[in-house]
Amino acid sequence: MNGCDLGSSLLTSNQRQMTTHATYPVSYDLVPPTEILSRISRLQQELAQTALNGAIILDGVNMFYYTGTIQDGALFVPTDGVPVFFIRRSFERAKRETPLKVLVQFKRFGELPAKLAGSGYQVARLGLDETTIPVSIFKKLSKALPHTVFEDISLTLSMIRSVKSDYEIGLIREAGKRHRAIYDQIPDMIQEGITEWELGSAIHANMLRLGYTGIGRLATFNSEFFAGVISFGESGNFPTASVGPDGFVGLSPAFPFLGGARRLKKGDIIFADTGFAYEGYFTDKTRIFSLGRPPQAAVDAHNVCLDIQEAVRSRLKPGMIPAQIFKEVYQTEVFSRNFEEHFMGFGSNQVPFLGHGIGLVIDEFPAIAGKIDFPLKENMVIAVEPKKGLKGIGLVGVENTFLVTEQGGEKLTPGSDEITVVL
Repeated sequence: MNGCDLGSSLLTSNQRQMTTHATYPVSYDLVPPTEILSRISRLQQELAQTALNGAIILDGVNMFYYTGTIQDGALFVPTDGVPVFFIRRSFERAKRETPLKVLVQFKRFGELPAKLAGSGYQVARLGLDETTIPVSIFKKLSKALPHTVFEDISLTLSMIRSVKSDYEIGLIREAGKRHRAIYDQIPDMIQEGITEWELGSAIHANMLRLGYTGIGRLATFNSEFFAGVISFGESGNFPTASVGPDGFVGLSPAFPFLGGARRLKKGDIIFADTGFAYEGYFTDKTRIFSLGRPPQAAVDAHNVCLDIQEAVRSRLKPGMIPAQIFKEVYQTEVFSRNFEEHFMGFGSNQVPFLGHGIGLVIDEFPAIAGKIDFPLKENMVIAVEPKKGLKGIGLVGVENTFLVTEQGGEKLTPGSDEITVVL
């Protein structure tokens, strides 16, 4: 098996249908086999530059990326040879959804060594995503493979996912179109006296109706995300543990998400930041609304944020260094205007970046931040989010999702970036 051509491990769509042993009312699309082949090939090319014999994929996001399905199992990708997909459940669903051919049912990690050795694979050194594997699972895997040395390949996996294929970009474009449709509806949902939670719930319900896949995925450890952030007035400056600059209250300390019980008043700034996922791929978008005319300070600060967004967007080209973009934009657009106080978050909410990669999770590699020295590549997708906290007013600014191109960032979240006044 070690010398098999990788292409032989894939089935065509018609062949996949023939392997199905039961009939179900399935109406969703599958990831094209060519996508899976390309992704595994890219991973194997990276592994070939190391001393690793292969990699084991355990987390749901990377499992989906490399197999086209999310299962309770483990994917073994050898540096050279055909991947082996070990599945606890659902084996039947995996056969329907993945184009990989070598599927093995198993119950415990202890079964892996014999099955891999029987196929001629070496497991002396294997890569793992150490940012996602729980210690308890790592202990079980180490016990099953006591002579294996494990190395962290989380950065490699992140870098591979950061460059999107035409297929992925198509899904993100569709997410952007549907995202716009949601924001076009928000003015009609706004009314005096509504709570943040009520508006957020209405937005979320419409997102689901438009095909939003529901779950908000974050890469950062112990971070959670639900629907988005809806803040009225100074709620946008409320201290949070969020990985972004947004402030929000939430329903309680047990659920500090989406919005709280604050009611909308005339003159309030309405901050709306949501991610929309289509077929699992996200766009990230922030817009500002106002019930009645907004304070002039809010308009002025928002316009500076638009200038900062453009300064970043124009630099989103292949070969540009995120750290350099961050430094240049801060010098030319932030420090030069004395705009740094409460920029990118009010007080303790302030974060040290201007944007982040996005794809199957909201916070993908790379960030537009001071320590990211990896050059941008064509077809990376970056969310740019300059935001400013204003005391007594709230959070203003913008966020859009951009495709890295030779001409600079191409906007994938269409619609006006100006403050929308609801009278």
